[in-house]
Amino acid sequence: MRWIDLLRFPLVSLGQHKLRTSLTTLGVVFGAFVLAASLSIDEGVQRTIEREAGKGDVARKVTVSSGWRPAKTKKPEEVKVAGRMSQGRRDRIHKVLTERARQGGSDQEQVKLTQERLAELSRLPHVRQMVPIVGGRVVATLGNRPEEAGVSSGAGEDPEFPKRIVAGRAFRSEDERSVLLSEMFAHRIGLVDDADLEQVVGRPLRLEIRSQEAGPTFNVSLADRSRSGGGRDEQLALRQLAWQLPGALDKFSLTDAERTTLKAAIQSEPAKADSDVVVEDFQVVGIFREMTDEEKKEAWSQFPADTDLVLPRRTAVDFAFRSPAYHEDGLPRVVLFVDDMKNVKEVEGQVAALGLNGRSAHDFIERQRLTYLLVFGGMTCVAAVALLVASLGIANTMLMSVLERRREIGIMKAVGATNWQLQSLFVIEGALIGLVGGTLGLLLAWSISYPGDAWVRSMVHRDMNMDLSGSIFAFPNWLAWTVLLFTVGVTIAAALYPSRRAAKVDPVTALRHD
Repeated sequence: MRWIDLLRFPLVSLGQHKLRTSLTTLGVVFGAFVLAASLSIDEGVQRTIEREAGKGDVARKVTVSSGWRPAKTKKPEEVKVAGRMSQGRRDRIHKVLTERARQGGSDQEQVKLTQERLAELSRLPHVRQMVPIVGGRVVATLGNRPEEAGVSSGAGEDPEFPKRIVAGRAFRSEDERSVLLSEMFAHRIGLVDDADLEQVVGRPLRLEIRSQEAGPTFNVSLADRSRSGGGRDEQLALRQLAWQLPGALDKFSLTDAERTTLKAAIQSEPAKADSDVVVEDFQVVGIFREMTDEEKKEAWSQFPADTDLVLPRRTAVDFAFRSPAYHEDGLPRVVLFVDDMKNVKEVEGQVAALGLNGRSAHDFIERQRLTYLLVFGGMTCVAAVALLVASLGIANTMLMSVLERRREIGIMKAVGATNWQLQSLFVIEGALIGLVGGTLGLLLAWSISYPGDAWVRSMVHRDMNMDLSGSIFAFPNWLAWTVLLFTVGVTIAAALYPSRRAAKVDPVTALRHD
């Protein structure tokens, strides 16, 4: 038997039973379609998660804050368990008492984000950029009007932040001695007209960092009301009076003794040394607006959403560490930008080794990927079951073909066909059914992906107000080869038993068969 006959005879046999061959192939098509669709959606969703998470460097951010680690200088005390008991019970009690002693903090020390620690973080492998986040309360003075305000850095690092500038400009460098004002803070200090916003740009703003005890206080009773009974507006007015009154006492008709008494009443705490108060003038370069509701929906923003004042990153760090309080307590947090999302977990481990706390979106993204992996893994199992069911139909088709072609098989054996040649005929028939069914299943899955992707996009846009980039279906080369090889493998396996039955046919008996 020639090699060409091994291919021609299976094609002729399949063509003689068109309906049976079509129904058998249809089962393979359905199984291949479900398998291809599940693998395609699984791959596409994984890529979509990585693609959407990678927008704006969200997936590569690690937020670091202060933490605790075992003290190096103090040796933990040995816990002794008294009483007569079994060794197992003694070990359990010893373990609990040791953990309680450790949680008590006697052998723990706090690791703060000092300047030395920031330098260590910036030198970590895979850290592309370090953004220290400075935030706190300062006293801001524009002209002769002091006002308590919240100041922060980091918001200016957001590429979307310049869109919020309504007057002036954004920062040009990380270390320029300038400041941005929020329009709400400008309104609070009396800049109510649009023209006022333009006029304040370029003017100096004095910032003061004081310790919690520093700063004037004012105890007053009006109409027998307590200090806290006058409402928020009254408290703000009294605070302004407390800030400005010491410098105006000399203008009143008071004796020296009266001035001394009033100053003592206004400044209830002793004045701090000059080194405890950091003062510097910054140029106002712009005014920014509050975030809109759409902007606040950005759940992964690591920077302060709304604040009174914003300083450039390096300027804010330099200004803050001039204060003794920051020298002792360090910064509240730091954002690390990792070079690749795959290295985020490694950087988190390095941060933990330094005794600091590190948080990122990596764990959340991995949980989402695991959820979808389980769902589409179940779909893949369903597809495999469908192909196995289709393989039973193939086996039945091959067996029927052996019974119907016993005389033909006997003639081929009589003229010299070997057993392996006969087996090859039926195996090739099964492989052809698998190849055709797998190809049609792939094409069906690919054609369904277009309306399916459009439906998912519209649903996401309607429910989440989000436009997905890219398709949730993916058809890489490995997927096509996997589906084709699996379907052909299943159909070949289904044809093995019928092919062996054909090889065992006795030619004498087969030739007598009618």
